[in-house]
Formats: sequence, C-alpha cells, structure tokens
Amino acid sequence: MPDPLVVLLVGIRKAHGLSQRAVEMGMQLPEGTIRHIEYGRRKLPDFQNGLIVWIRNFQTCVHASEVERKQILDLLSKEILKQFGDLLDDFTGT
Repeated sequence: MPDPLVVLLVGIRKAHGLSQRAVEMGMQLPEGTIRHIEYGRRKLPDFQNGLIVWIRNFQTCVHASEVERKQILDLLSKEILKQFGDLLDDFTGT
C-alpha cells in the first residue's frame, strides 16, 4: 500500500506541472531521489531525520498553496498520532 503522504506529494508536484527532476534540482537532491521515493524504493526521511525540513523544502520548491500545505499538515498530524499515540496513552494511564 503506497504511503498516503507520498501520494499527496506526487499529486501536488504534478498539479504544479513539475517534473521529478525539477523538484530534485529545486531541493538540491541527487538525481533519482524523487523517482525512488515516488516508486517506493526509498522512504521519506522520518521525523528524527529531517522530515519536517524536507517537507518545508518541498512546499517551497513547488510553491504549495495554503490548501496544499494544510493537506500535508493534516496527513503529518495523523502520522504523528499513529506513531506516537501509544506513548500518549501511557502518559494518560489509559
């Protein structure tokens, strides 16, 4: 099953008429990085390894609209809750 965040990022990239290579050049990534992420051969960085910075760079590169930025934030928020929800339950005693 494809990563919903990657699916959203691909849709945004395409909606702005940008090629994978154009995004790589704009984000100063090695050639093939975006292609590998989009095809599931490489994962996005995780929260501890710079995901937020990566996403901000992507948003700037593609000139993401406020609606697109909110869609990304909503997906990231859900992912945070999914990954760390159990820890929150431990603190609340549930």
